[in-house]
Amino acid sequence: MTKPLIFDTTPLIYVIKVSLTESLTRLGDPKYLPMSVYEELLKGEPLGKPEASIIRELVEQAAVNVTRPADTSTVRRLVKVAVEGERKPLHTAEAEALALAKELGGIVISDDHAARSTARMIHVDLHGTGYLLGRMYQQGLISKQEAITKVRQMHGAGWRLNEDDYRAILDYLAMLQTH
Repeated sequence: MTKPLIFDTTPLIYVIKVSLTESLTRLGDPKYLPMSVYEELLKGEPLGKPEASIIRELVEQAAVNVTRPADTSTVRRLVKVAVEGERKPLHTAEAEALALAKELGGIVISDDHAARSTARMIHVDLHGTGYLLGRMYQQGLISKQEAITKVRQMHGAGWRLNEDDYRAILDYLAMLQTH
């Protein structure tokens, strides 16, 4: 059984910006958005950001499910753990994604370093946008070259990524094999 994917804001924005919405919807994994992530994304609608409207459509079509963690105290604890244990702020959206992944046995899709550190501390799987593109490739939704090209397009569109992470994603995609 495939693990559900629980999305943070940035991976969704950039997958949509580089025209991979169809591939996202065709991924064979259950897809979830924490309510706080969804609300954060919808703030872009009045600003004319097209990805906000696309995300609303994905939710209305039930391609992505919006939910809250059952235990809201977990979210508060995670924010506190991140600050105390890692000295890095963790936003509510990332904390909700981590809490949902823990509840659902899923994988968080986030590029946030504080979320990554916190995920390790609480034993939750967390992978970034590069992993998501790799899943699309492995499921035959995009070619390897398209995945690599999309990473470059995301970077050019303002996706904040340090050079080491950028290189690591390109290397990861280059070594992937289809199943």
